[in-house]
Amino acid sequence: MGGLVTAEIIEEENGKAKLISVDMGKSIFESRKIPVDSDKPEFIAETIQAGDRSFEVNCVSVGNPHCVVIKDELDEKEIKTYGTYLENHKLFPNRINVQFAKAISRNEARILIWERGAGWTLASGSSSCAAACALKKRGLVDGDITMNMIGGVLKIQIDEEWNIRMTGEVREIGRGILTGEMISDLEIPILE
Repeated sequence: MGGLVTAEIIEEENGKAKLISVDMGKSIFESRKIPVDSDKPEFIAETIQAGDRSFEVNCVSVGNPHCVVIKDELDEKEIKTYGTYLENHKLFPNRINVQFAKAISRNEARILIWERGAGWTLASGSSSCAAACALKKRGLVDGDITMNMIGGVLKIQIDEEWNIRMTGEVREIGRGILTGEMISDLEIPILE
């Protein structure tokens, strides 16, 4: 639904991809296209009430909706407490992914993630892209950013037209077998 993306193997090791770069499409800041239920053309640096607190939020879509809260300090307990309130806020008709972000320098940031429908999350490509775009939109970073998450690091490049390219390490973290029944339920063709 976010559009077609292309991927490129940047580095290989022992015949396997080690570093991949992915075209993530274009960031969208128009409120209605994110969607944010607001008449404001963009929902940037807007204060909303979530639970018993107010948050200054920056909304962007990178194929899915994101609400970025820029912080001076990041606190896991805070995002774990307020992530659900922000995700389910009445302004977001499709719910929303939430990132708490801190710019470390013009080319580096750190984020904590509350993923729509999943909750506390250690790493996310789209969250990294969205947070990088919001930080750039606010003038806190440049277009080539290292995004640090608890679960890993990604490099995000944003051009002047808001096209996003994400680069990160690829490694095997598990293997599994899908049964024929599950494959038929998913309507995935079986390759032999």
